[in-house]
Amino acid sequence: MGKRSLVLIIALALAAVSAFSVWQYLTTVEDEARSEVQEVIVYRATELIDTGTSVAEAEALIVESTALVEAVVFEGSTIACDGPAANSDAPLDVCGRNPRIESVLDPINVAAGPISAGQLVTADLFVPPNLLSDIKLSESIPEGKVAISFRPTEESTVGGFVRPGDRVNLIASASVDLTQSTALLQDPELRTILLGEAAVGDESTGSVTDPETGEPEDDAVARLAQSLPGAIDFTQTVLQDVEVLAVGPDTRPSPIGTGLEPAGAQIVVLEVTPEQAEKIEFAQQYTSVSLALIPSGENASGQDKVYNPITSEGVIVDDLFTLIDRIREQFEEAGVLLGNG
Repeated sequence: MGKRSLVLIIALALAAVSAFSVWQYLTTVEDEARSEVQEVIVYRATELIDTGTSVAEAEALIVESTALVEAVVFEGSTIACDGPAANSDAPLDVCGRNPRIESVLDPINVAAGPISAGQLVTADLFVPPNLLSDIKLSESIPEGKVAISFRPTEESTVGGFVRPGDRVNLIASASVDLTQSTALLQDPELRTILLGEAAVGDESTGSVTDPETGEPEDDAVARLAQSLPGAIDFTQTVLQDVEVLAVGPDTRPSPIGTGLEPAGAQIVVLEVTPEQAEKIEFAQQYTSVSLALIPSGENASGQDKVYNPITSEGVIVDDLFTLIDRIREQFEEAGVLLGNG
């Protein structure tokens, strides 16, 4: 081997040693730099998310990612942050002031605007549907109709399953005071005016009249009137096929779309005529009101389900028991004609 070859080999060996030393130095510097980097868990959109997209649909387009602490955690930051990333020595409470992804992706929320692919998820990107637009509820009320609200209990709104766009019947229940009517029946003169001559106490009615004074000695009608109840509980369907305009923040023009989940006891807004609104206002002031949900959608034949309104005469205790029939029989036995009512 000549001197030139030997020198070349030595030069190559020195170059290799030098390159290895440089690589080792750079690797050490990079490792030290990485050890000083603090990252946190964030979330990014993988595709464009359109305005109004529900959280249920948007979640499939959002993935977990990482970002530098200083780019995420700062005063007033709304970037969703779920703690330090793996292999990061950032403190566990590094995201203490940032919103959590669970609160941002609340099931009732929708996308407030277009979300670009790669964009970090922030708290203001998803909002309740009623904040998405400036649509006024009054704009969705047809001409000739009004909106009226009341707050029923959860039990009286079909378990909280009533939603905007549903159609319902209103059922009112009250206790009817009979004390004044029974007082009239106990007075012979007022009773004659109220029920006619057939109610006058004489031999035909089972009463014995004093021949000198003409006054009934045994007033069977008055005696029976005293046995009447002081009040009768009464229930009747007062309105039928009324459309629900809103249930709490869930409105017909801007539905939340929570599916078959009970909304609970919230303010219910109904779309009715002015005359119906008066009935509802009276009913909620003086009675207890319940809603009955009526069918919607299609039947097995693919046709729209039809609701046939009923002629409601109301329900009283006699429809469940026999109290009124027994009272009527006692009057008839006393010879008092009460008519068909």
